[in-house]
Amino acid sequence: MAVELEMHEDWQSRVQALAEDLLFNLGYELVDLELSQGDDSVFLRLYIDQEGGVSLDDCTHVSRMLGALLDVEDPIPGRYNLEISSPGLNRRLSRPKDFQTRLGETVKVQLLKPFNGRRRFKGILLDCQDNPLTVTIEVAGETFIVPLDETSKCNLVYDFNK
Repeated sequence: MAVELEMHEDWQSRVQALAEDLLFNLGYELVDLELSQGDDSVFLRLYIDQEGGVSLDDCTHVSRMLGALLDVEDPIPGRYNLEISSPGLNRRLSRPKDFQTRLGETVKVQLLKPFNGRRRFKGILLDCQDNPLTVTIEVAGETFIVPLDETSKCNLVYDFNK
């Protein structure tokens, strides 16, 4: 039997707050949190990071600690599957902090609808403004100020030639 589950902002916020507090105390940062509904449970994926990167042992440790905390606090109605992962080389960027700490790096931004005649921008991240959230990207010598509220995806582009 499928569980009908509405993803309420209140329990999503609760899960995020619990995870951020625990991760901070363990020396990690919550990079991203994804929630999706399956047939009979919720899938919860967290991307974590720390200075120097994240290992498989780090993910296993956080999974055990967070799993125990979520079992005690019970913020998710019904069953859930928990996955802890590194953001990877092509990490997703979404928060102002993500952009501000990656100035000078190559990013790839995909928009929901065209902006200045384009939906995709790949270039050097020059600046990030918080209100409204925009990024300045240099693409082939041309500078674009891109509104991130219309973004469907934004990732770092790892340069293997470094």
